[in-house]
Amino acid sequence: MKNIFSREVKIALTAISAVVLLYLLISFMKGVNVFKATNTYYVEFADIHGLAVSNAVYAGGYPVGIVRTIEYDYSRKDRVIVGIELDKEMQVPVGTKAELESSLMGGITMHLMLGPNPTKHISRGDTIRGEMHQGALAQAEALIPTVANIAPKLDTI
Repeated sequence: MKNIFSREVKIALTAISAVVLLYLLISFMKGVNVFKATNTYYVEFADIHGLAVSNAVYAGGYPVGIVRTIEYDYSRKDRVIVGIELDKEMQVPVGTKAELESSLMGGITMHLMLGPNPTKHISRGDTIRGEMHQGALAQAEALIPTVANIAPKLDTI
């Protein structure tokens, strides 16, 4: 009786399993969980301030997804479209906005500010409005003209 698993079949099965394992390893290194279902949404920004593919997306301080694609919108010339993949269980309420926040070490993170109505959800593939987070430095920078106007009056008081 002839053996089904001849030397050629064993080599072919080893090569196929090596390719599959290599694909899974590369996906893992990119931050993709191939065994977890996700929904894709798009976020529109005027400027992404150094956001990179595979950065985490947070909602309430908890990582709920990952940045998958970043594309420049050539038709409007002033927008960048960021594709994000969120966990399948994550329901995005209507009115949700995405904010980019820069850390002191120079990294950029995306936070979803969930909308006020938790019963109405946007559908997969919809676009979310994006903006830059106004941190303490940006708020202090906005006060500089007011302080400059008050400074000459302080010496008279």
